[in-house]
Amino acid sequence: MNDLPPIPIPSRLRWTAFCTEKLPFVVFALGVAAVAVLWNHSVTPSLVAEAETVSAEVRSAQGGTLTTLDVALFQPVTAGQVIGHVQVADPKLLAASLAVIRAEIALMRANLEPVLPAQRVALDAGRLQLDWMHERVTLASLRVQLQQAEAELVRLRPLFEKNIVSVEIYETARLQRENLSAQLTEQTKLVETLGPAAREFSQRSAESTPRPAAETLAAATHVQEEKLRLTETQLGTVALTAPLDGVVSAVHRRAGESLKAGEPIVTVAATQSARLVGFVRQPLAFEPKPGMTVDIRRRTAARQTAPAKITAVGGVLEPVSPTILALLNRANTPELGLRIHIAAPAALNLRPGEQVDVTIRE
Repeated sequence: MNDLPPIPIPSRLRWTAFCTEKLPFVVFALGVAAVAVLWNHSVTPSLVAEAETVSAEVRSAQGGTLTTLDVALFQPVTAGQVIGHVQVADPKLLAASLAVIRAEIALMRANLEPVLPAQRVALDAGRLQLDWMHERVTLASLRVQLQQAEAELVRLRPLFEKNIVSVEIYETARLQRENLSAQLTEQTKLVETLGPAAREFSQRSAESTPRPAAETLAAATHVQEEKLRLTETQLGTVALTAPLDGVVSAVHRRAGESLKAGEPIVTVAATQSARLVGFVRQPLAFEPKPGMTVDIRRRTAARQTAPAKITAVGGVLEPVSPTILALLNRANTPELGLRIHIAAPAALNLRPGEQVDVTIRE
């Protein structure tokens, strides 16, 4: 039996079969190849960065009592501004130290009595020097009492305004403060008057007094002088200054609280950022280099954009900032990235901590 000739298939049907069976695979393959080419040559790598937050804590190098704190939360401050004072020594301890010095001066004065009349000039000079030191001790004691009176008046003032304490108690504290202030003023004048006379008389007597007696007296007086100078130094307060321009972002202690050495008192945060910090996460889509040009875009309604440059690139992979991971919804997944620093464009006026989108141009 002879084979039948093949039935001819119209070209239209062949084209329909090709479009139905083979063309989708061809289009899909071409699409994958196009996406790969575009991804490697046209897609610009981008990342998220944040304006660096610079803050500093104000601490006291010595322990004591925070007597005053002149700033409040979110108050602007400038570098070097005095924001508070710390009383290093306890007033009661200072009073006890002054009492010891006063007793030792009295003992020295008593020991000078049996010295030979030939040394009378030196003794008179020593007595004048001791008198001057005694008045200085009294002046220091008045300062301590005035500090205590002022602290008591500060404590009673809000209670008086709320009618918790009587007028008599408040007026007594006020009058005591004024009385001590007046005594301190007069005592200061007396000390300033005795000081030059004592130094001049002591210098003249040292030239006419036998050296052993003069040296003994000078050495004993010098010891008490140094003790008194140490106590006078502790009478003052340590000033706390703001380390940088910014605002008070946290207040850790209040006036009247006791402090340990190095304990934070106030945190000051800068209001301007000099650089942006970003991380190129793994796998590294590009190799960042200093000097690369980038575009910074704010995450605001206006979507402001400004050019900037990469200033530094880290040498090791570091943990990505938790705030950036939280923005990427990966807060619970630690990740490593290459840290880069970008100069903050002045045109955008970024706030510290603000997150921006970074597009790499090169």
